[in-house]
Amino acid sequence: MMTVKDLFQLSVTKNFSVVAGENGLNKIISSVGILDFEYSNGIEPVRETAFSPHSLVLSSLLFAFQKPELLIETIRELIKLKVSALAYKPVIFRELPDEVLHFANEQDFPILRFGGDEYFEEIIFEVMNSIKSRENDLFLQNMMRCLIEDEVSELQLQSFLQQMNKPFEKYVFAANIRMMQSENPQWIDPFLQFQSFLKSGIVCTYKNSILIILTDKSERLQFAKLLNEWMNLYGIPTDELTIGYGQVHQTHTELHLAVREAYYARIMANIETKPVCHYADLASERLLIELYRKDAQFASRYVKEYLGPLLTEKIDKDLLQTAVTFVLKKGNVKEVADAHYCHPNTIRYRMAKIRQLIEPFGNEFVFYENLSTAVKLYLLYKLIEQTSLE
Repeated sequence: MMTVKDLFQLSVTKNFSVVAGENGLNKIISSVGILDFEYSNGIEPVRETAFSPHSLVLSSLLFAFQKPELLIETIRELIKLKVSALAYKPVIFRELPDEVLHFANEQDFPILRFGGDEYFEEIIFEVMNSIKSRENDLFLQNMMRCLIEDEVSELQLQSFLQQMNKPFEKYVFAANIRMMQSENPQWIDPFLQFQSFLKSGIVCTYKNSILIILTDKSERLQFAKLLNEWMNLYGIPTDELTIGYGQVHQTHTELHLAVREAYYARIMANIETKPVCHYADLASERLLIELYRKDAQFASRYVKEYLGPLLTEKIDKDLLQTAVTFVLKKGNVKEVADAHYCHPNTIRYRMAKIRQLIEPFGNEFVFYENLSTAVKLYLLYKLIEQTSLE
């Protein structure tokens, strides 16, 4: 969805300024209309025109030339019609009357002033293109959510591929990419330009990450190498990226598997703080992923039951973090100690205390296996829940 605030991200409207109704900038824009000199007979034609709800109305305010009293009437009527904002070109009125601004502020109705000589046609074209692009991206995001989270039938896959209206090839390759510790969504923009390479593929955003799907006639395509070449071509630094790759699948029957594997491979890369993870290289992690997918509530309950003593506020939080690092470092005490800036004996003491708390009577090897399963499920649940809120 596009909001009034999003106008400032477009090239043609980036120099607009807010003169009133700043609290209404989150209103949705779904269309654009023009209110101008042809309405010089008063407010009645505005009613007849009946601008669509959630529209952006552009005007030179020529209808109010030497009749400034029409301004507040017009704004009142636009609000009744549920128009989202008015943007005016300052040719008749450089500044609007105080009573108009006061009324708009009271109603949280945004009034924007053009930044210069922007043409109505250019504004309409760019805004509508942006709306269409956002709607398409929303459709893709919903479809990706369906492919990743739901059980998808072959009929549903065929319907999706038909709606995309692209010449998809026999084999599908997928990658999911996310920038580590970045709150600026602009890192995504260069990846969207890959669409020019993907006449038989898709690029879309998904939960603050990028999904890149490519189809090809050959299952031997070196997708990872090709993706790296594209990133180099666009000067995209890879040192802060986490990338997950799915396995090769047949497009018309297994597209959902390629997308799903890429997404969860990237999640596992995040968990293990690795730059790249191939789903094909995962072993027991696949079972944990499927367990989480099929019954997230059971997985969460199991984690809380097994790791419960480490999750309580009364327990030293260093114990939980030590358990996590111990699993991620595959039991290498020295590496765990280095990660926590302490002596290896401190880690041995903490691990003994952890074992005493959660599995005091079990075999040491069984304990490590159980701890590894619970910790990875804990991290999987924590990371996915965190990204679902973004």
